[in-house]
Amino acid sequence: MTVLPSLTVSLISEGVLPTSIGGVGRWLNYLINGLTDFSFNLMVIGGPEKYGYEKINRYESLSLEDLEETGKVDPTALESLLKTFLDDDENPLLHLEEAVEWYRSCPSTKSRAFWKVLTNFYQEHFLGRSYAKFFLTVRSLLSPMLSILRRKTPLEGDVYCALNAGYAGFAGVLMKALTGKPLLVTVHGIYEDEREWELRSMGEESWVTRLCLNFFKRMSEVVYEKADKIITVNEANRRRLIELGAPKDRVETIKNPVNTDVFKPTSKKTGDKIVVGTVIRIVPVKGLKDFILAAKRLTEKAPNLRFIVVGPVQDRRYFQRCIELVERLNLSGSIEFVGEDDPTKWYPKFDVFVLPSLMECASMAVLEAMASGLPVVCTETAGTREMVGKYWPLTPPGDPEKLAERIYEVITSLDECRSKALKVAGEVAKRHSLKTFTERYFTTFMDLKSLGFNETQEA
Repeated sequence: MTVLPSLTVSLISEGVLPTSIGGVGRWLNYLINGLTDFSFNLMVIGGPEKYGYEKINRYESLSLEDLEETGKVDPTALESLLKTFLDDDENPLLHLEEAVEWYRSCPSTKSRAFWKVLTNFYQEHFLGRSYAKFFLTVRSLLSPMLSILRRKTPLEGDVYCALNAGYAGFAGVLMKALTGKPLLVTVHGIYEDEREWELRSMGEESWVTRLCLNFFKRMSEVVYEKADKIITVNEANRRRLIELGAPKDRVETIKNPVNTDVFKPTSKKTGDKIVVGTVIRIVPVKGLKDFILAAKRLTEKAPNLRFIVVGPVQDRRYFQRCIELVERLNLSGSIEFVGEDDPTKWYPKFDVFVLPSLMECASMAVLEAMASGLPVVCTETAGTREMVGKYWPLTPPGDPEKLAERIYEVITSLDECRSKALKVAGEVAKRHSLKTFTERYFTTFMDLKSLGFNETQEA
């Protein structure tokens, strides 16, 4: 009789649930449902207060807001944490195991003591800058960190698995410090690079950008240093993580999977319109404006086109600007915004899939589109170069003219591209096998459990 392994994986994410729309949510769903022999707990930073999912034994939400301090307050603990915002100072978080209790004594972000320490820090390092901007920025970044640090009861489990560096990874480091259990960090997007892109796209002043990036880099540094293993989704990410200081011998690549029972080629219905579709979260980094501008160029050359955008609106101000652009370009009758919906029912309706992202690591949507037998038009990023580049020509990000040209090349040779796409679907199914993904994570978790057992025995 085969005895199934007994192992509990405690997952930690920053806002991501296994039912979340988007690539990381899909990845989490694959992991939980694929490893049927394991049990799972889930802690979500900034997640809903209550959440039910069949495969999750225990769910907890951790607030993004700092709790009121309990017990003795020590302003010097906050002074130490503030060093994470400076350019050249030592990273105080690297000594977290010895300093957890001390950092818990930081004044609450809502207290006068907190204001006083920040004011002194401002006068020493940022005098002449906007105090309001400084105070609100630092408080917003420290609040989730202090909420994590004040947690005294660890989430139970044999192995911790944090989805990305940042606050989730930091919470994983704390769990490891409290229990001695091993920590796996899965890196889907490079946390520091993504935050930098967001800050620069927002047009923040350079000193604010530098202050924030120092904090994000210090937090990620401790995650890379304390993780027992780091798994990322492609080789470009692996190389970048090593550049950022992650220990080379602890970083591995496991490609994102695709469920070919769900995402597979289907027969296309003929119609008057050629449907050009995308599945994206509506945020600036996904390049929706470029998709709209490309659509305008295309409708002038090929009026038999219909454009469909599937995905949740996560930045309403940006979405409103996109709607205004559609109206200004007289495209309201050509572009349909579906909103948040299951993409599995939309891929069969597309003739061409487009991913116009300005920055992308390993898009689940483009993987699903290729597995569904769709011709793909995609911008060139570190992630798409590796995933898509060997199959389909890529276009420069942020260049709607080139994007439109490439889409036009596809729609004017659609039969040929469809034939090629069917061959690509077969290769994608092999390279991104759900079975291989599940087996490799099974082995990884079992190896980490053994590591935790050995460390416990030695202790």
